[in-house]
Amino acid sequence: MLRKLQLLTVVLVILSTNLFAQSSNDQLEFTAISAIKIFTPDQYNLQGKAWGGELAYHFNMADNKANYATMLGISSIDIVASYRSYQSLTINNDPASKGSLGSVYGLIGRLEIPVFKAGPVKLLFTPGIGFAYSTESYFDNKNPLVGSHLNLAAQGGLKLFTAITSTTGIQAGIDVFHYSNVGVRVPNFGINSYNLSLGLVQNIDQKGPSTPQNPFVYDHKSSIEFGGDLGMRGVFESRKELHRAGFYAGYSYQLSPVFSLKGGFDAGYYFTPFNPKDFNATFAEYGSSYDKWRAGISIGGDMMIGRLAVMAAYGYYLHYHSYYNNKTYWTPGLKYYVLPWMALQAKAYIHNTDADYLGLGLLFRVHP
Repeated sequence: MLRKLQLLTVVLVILSTNLFAQSSNDQLEFTAISAIKIFTPDQYNLQGKAWGGELAYHFNMADNKANYATMLGISSIDIVASYRSYQSLTINNDPASKGSLGSVYGLIGRLEIPVFKAGPVKLLFTPGIGFAYSTESYFDNKNPLVGSHLNLAAQGGLKLFTAITSTTGIQAGIDVFHYSNVGVRVPNFGINSYNLSLGLVQNIDQKGPSTPQNPFVYDHKSSIEFGGDLGMRGVFESRKELHRAGFYAGYSYQLSPVFSLKGGFDAGYYFTPFNPKDFNATFAEYGSSYDKWRAGISIGGDMMIGRLAVMAAYGYYLHYHSYYNNKTYWTPGLKYYVLPWMALQAKAYIHNTDADYLGLGLLFRVHP
């Protein structure tokens, strides 16, 4: 009996492999989601169940030989629309809080990167970033976790995919999902969840994007960068804002067409610094500064995906008269190169896990 079962397994694998011909077609994905753990900062506990679903369009990258696609091993670039229901959750076991977190609609850009393949089976790493719209906020019902309707969202996980016919596959996964507003409105604790997913993937009659004839390439090994941004930080339990400006000057060295290292000088300007005599109107958690200027040095890197660059850096303050005596910071963000020497950028300034503000601005590059 065991030999027969082994033989049947081998036959099914061979049949499945033959059925699943290598395809360069785009795909549609329908996925159900169930949260297995939902959490936020320690002073708040969440109870209840959360569920949802995703509809994704996969741009198949099999025929795309762009540097980022081949070096990162990207199998597809996805546009993902999602719905998540948090209606049944309660905060700190308070029955009156049930429904206060509402539902969340998301729109995320995501990569699928195979990390393991065996015949028709693939293990995929799936990082993504985008936007989330919450139907409820603090200003609607006083819930202490979500300060705005519009939020940033991040997602990352692993999916196990297997083909079941030449055009259809199924996949199961686990991921973590987070949304918050980067301090634009406070409170801004946000919500995190670990999720299980099960989905169906279907090929469609549409070829994936081919390699562009004139791909965007930045081919200078060394460059000097200058940037600036403007942003705002919310005032607790208020619709008012505290405005910030950020400045950067640094050096970037290109390791490959996709990855580069950088180091430089960061400065931040407070239009309204922290004033203990006007505590509620000027306090900004770990971003509270008694002075109008803060400054530090940072080191990090960029990952280029065509014209889009994912950036992150970690820094140490040279000067920061901080309410909490902060010494370090980090700055994740995105850049989009309109020209080889100029990019639009969105840059977040974060202390530990507390977002100070999101700055929108420009970055300029010159090469020696």
